[in-house]
Amino acid sequence: MSKKLLRQLTLARCVPYRPYKLTARQLQEKLEEEGIQVSLRTVQRDLEEMSGMGLFDLTSDDRSKPHGWCFERNGLNDFANFMPLSLAMALKTWNDQAADLLPASVLSELNPIIDKATQVIKDSQSELASRWMENVVQLPKPFPGSPEMRRATTIRDALWRGRKFSAEIKRVIKGRTVWLRYEQVNPLGIVSRKEGPMLLCTVSDMDPKIYGIPFEHIKEVELTSRPVTQPREFSVNKLIREKGYQEEAETIHFVGRITNPNRAILEDSIPGNNPRLTRYDKQSMMVETDVKDSPEFRRWLTDMAGKVEVLAPESLKSR
Repeated sequence: MSKKLLRQLTLARCVPYRPYKLTARQLQEKLEEEGIQVSLRTVQRDLEEMSGMGLFDLTSDDRSKPHGWCFERNGLNDFANFMPLSLAMALKTWNDQAADLLPASVLSELNPIIDKATQVIKDSQSELASRWMENVVQLPKPFPGSPEMRRATTIRDALWRGRKFSAEIKRVIKGRTVWLRYEQVNPLGIVSRKEGPMLLCTVSDMDPKIYGIPFEHIKEVELTSRPVTQPREFSVNKLIREKGYQEEAETIHFVGRITNPNRAILEDSIPGNNPRLTRYDKQSMMVETDVKDSPEFRRWLTDMAGKVEVLAPESLKSR
């Protein structure tokens, strides 16, 4: 769903019914309360466009300035009544497969539209539409009301509302797995991966590092009243591209053969845990280490180009 459509649906929900009315400025403030930051001119254009479509029965009272806006009838229902089958299919598929990408407060506002989409598909008696809805499935999906669902919902709502939260976070410290309580988790973004969603955040005002933490490593989430602190020049795509989140990277057992090594220098530079050097032949040594497959490790391999032959794992041999 586009940002514009979501904004206009939210705007339609904020417009009152006659005899009540609100000005464009008042509607802009209501959108800001919903977390949608737009200019007054954008709100005015949206209202004029929605009114001009003739679908919402949206009117303005121009007897005084500033003009007040209201619905003659239920605007959202008017929109739903004109819903084509293609849009109903898109909305229903999105709701079934990707609704967890939106906060609960937004989903609750869209429920009437989703219900209408379901009805449009049913009433169409389209064999193609029915077959699509039955045969397109995304797994796994947590059961509604489960602790996993509630935890994910709270995390997404924290990001949507721009509020910090407290939580227990799973960490590995000196080889030991522990759950630590953090009181000022600062949500910045969410990355959806095949392993599950990951939260980008800082965990303390004293620690500016941005961590990538899987939702499954977060529990006992409670929203606070403290606002989110946005780091300067923060970019989700830049972080994914440049950092790769070493803490969450896959651990591999690396084995390589190094020719004519300087053992004293090499022992200090091998990345990973429990690095081991053993004699391979008269001219070379074998290095073994358990290491995160991270950008830092890949840079070490690049720096060692021409000096190290990868023996394992197979996935690294072609790089």
